Amino acid sequence: MKRKMLLTAVFAVSMFLLSSVGAFAVSSADIIYLETDLGAGLWQYDYTFYNTSTAGEYLYSVFLDFDHTAGVTGAPLPTNWAGIVWEGINTTPTLDTFSLSNASDIAANGNLGGFSFTVDYQAGSIPYTAYFSDHDRVFDMTTGTTAVAPEPISSILFLSGGAAMAIRRRFMKKTK
Repeated sequence: MKRKMLLTAVFAVSMFLLSSVGAFAVSSADIIYLETDLGAGLWQYDYTFYNTSTAGEYLYSVFLDFDHTAGVTGAPLPTNWAGIVWEGINTTPTLDTFSLSNASDIAANGNLGGFSFTVDYQAGSIPYTAYFSDHDRVFDMTTGTTAVAPEPISSILFLSGGAAMAIRRRFMKKTK
């Protein structure tokens, strides 16, 4: 009897957790950049927008919000994306980019690179606002701070260290 009650309780909790996953669906994005010092006080930023939404929404617009005015020169944007101040010199503290059609929106778990600009100071991480749509008149937004992409050498060192530890552990097991 106790076992049946325990199994029933475990089943009920499991069903609650599984059914509540949809309730915790959120719109989210990771805006990752590579930073390059061009010299003479100029820095290049190359961005990739990642749609990490668990709500199945599409990422269709991103604002990068500088903390002060900056001299920014934008590069051409990805196909079917446009920007308000990504062309020429920016004297406002915001860069705005948006998809030109639903087909160009970034699907959940998708990403799109090619968002680049040059700025006249080392901006580092920049606050952003990302906008989402389910293509059925439901909209959402989220805010965050851009993050620097991990350096390839860091990843290589991490993976090689992990491999060395695994080989050592295997060797130690064989010698015992």
